[in-house]
Amino acid sequence: MKKKYLVLQIRKEKSILPPKTDLDNKIYQTLTDNIFYEDIYIYNKEEYFIDITNYEELYQKSSYQIAQQIKNNLTKKFRVSIKIGIGTNLFLAKTACDIITKIKKANITYLDEKEYIAVCSKHKPLSDFWQISHSMMLKLNSLGINTMEDLRNFSYKKLYETFGYNAEYLINHSLGIESTTIQELTKQKIPKTVSSCSSFKHIKTRKESIKDLENLLDFNILKLKENSLATKTIHLYIKYANNIIPREIIPIKLTKHTNSYTILMEKSLKTYKEKANLFIPIEKLAISFGEIIKTDDITNQLPSSKKKKRISFRNIFYKKKELSLTSPNQMSFLNI
Repeated sequence: MKKKYLVLQIRKEKSILPPKTDLDNKIYQTLTDNIFYEDIYIYNKEEYFIDITNYEELYQKSSYQIAQQIKNNLTKKFRVSIKIGIGTNLFLAKTACDIITKIKKANITYLDEKEYIAVCSKHKPLSDFWQISHSMMLKLNSLGINTMEDLRNFSYKKLYETFGYNAEYLINHSLGIESTTIQELTKQKIPKTVSSCSSFKHIKTRKESIKDLENLLDFNILKLKENSLATKTIHLYIKYANNIIPREIIPIKLTKHTNSYTILMEKSLKTYKEKANLFIPIEKLAISFGEIIKTDDITNQLPSSKKKKRISFRNIFYKKKELSLTSPNQMSFLNI
């Protein structure tokens, strides 16, 4: 059976009552009236990933009809705007939601591998695509890669030399491939750290290396946000040229957990400018976020009675045909 996924984006009106956290729970509970909780992944407070592979047979409805019914249920109960992307994998569903809904000016859109190649190959900017940050897009642009078509035709060897492990998902996404499932996402453990590093081909001064540090921070913050994580400690690692002086590890303690781009960027850059040696050139930089926690663990906040038990879809289909929709990474730190 071919996989089918939904990516559901919800835009809440400012005037809505009850309070936001209560609303999040109510939206989740509404979703679990028709979808079992193990098939829902809360990507962030306004976005849900849903595996609907088994529900087409269960409800005898198409993926579009299921998406339309979910949209109707939510808009009827709450004053919210809904966008839904449907895809044969999570990346395509996310692309359908983020990009195709805008192109077609529709609230529900579908994308498979064939249509993705036809419609999205020349789309710009690359940062519109899932898991491509602005700084990563600029680095791709500097290589002459401005579209997914350029990425598919670029040397894979050079991509790995430039982006390391991240080249794998760039290549896969350029082809419309994504193997991660909802079940794998829900089983992912909270990483101890989120880290990245950069080695310079030519040594740089503190001032010259600021842009590299910004790129590392940009990448790490993106990983926090994508995985609904927050950090409370930052470590800056600096290796000086020829080991003229010992490498430095500069700790930064925040007052509370956050994944705010502004707070993490400003605090890190300010500390770097104050404490990194002004006179000794630098050959390697790394950044590591610690004390990682989940920020959107809404599922665990719900009463246990609201959580759906694991039930065989075979049993559901044969015993409860009358059911209808109208009834209720860790990124390891690279040693320097």
